[in-house]
Amino acid sequence: MIVIIDGTGPSDDKEYAKEMGNSFPSQIAKQVVGSTYFRGPSLTGSEVSQIADRAVGAAQGSGPIMLVGYSRGGCTAIITAKRLKAQGKRVKAMFLFDAVDMQTSELGLSQTIPDNVDFVAHARTARSLGFWIRNPVKSRFYFYNTGRWLDGHGILEEKKFTGTHGAAGGVPWADVVGDRACALAVAEWMNGQLKSQGVNATLKA
Repeated sequence: MIVIIDGTGPSDDKEYAKEMGNSFPSQIAKQVVGSTYFRGPSLTGSEVSQIADRAVGAAQGSGPIMLVGYSRGGCTAIITAKRLKAQGKRVKAMFLFDAVDMQTSELGLSQTIPDNVDFVAHARTARSLGFWIRNPVKSRFYFYNTGRWLDGHGILEEKKFTGTHGAAGGVPWADVVGDRACALAVAEWMNGQLKSQGVNATLKA
């Protein structure tokens, strides 16, 4: 089973669905039968703990557990894995799109991915000063990256891409030069990671 937690978007559900409808987590949710999708936390991230609890509840069925998270949703996915570990449950795979710890309810608890996770693929935005100078707001250069280490003997695959935080999650900015190319590169790389774990989904930018 796959539990998916998207990134932060508008508070209105209709606006959120419009803005995040083509995000990479949303694309996976639409293609994988039986997946469970949660919209991401608000701008403050105050709902992280609550969403993590709901994600744990969604992962109680049979079959291997996989987690997907984008932005603050990536942070939530890591905290979900920690709570599943406390229940003695393993996570077969975790797919992260530029996970960040910009939230308030579980601050600092997602830097290390727990050792009950067997495989992690994490697409990150590169900390490019030149790109940030050209795109000071949209690059989200100030976001505090998380999920940087994996405990235990699992596999952590990580790759950095120059582009905005939105591009890393499948929602590039149309007015940022090269942002769609960044999203395409993330999609191509993550498609290989999804395939390696038997996930029948193809991401498109």
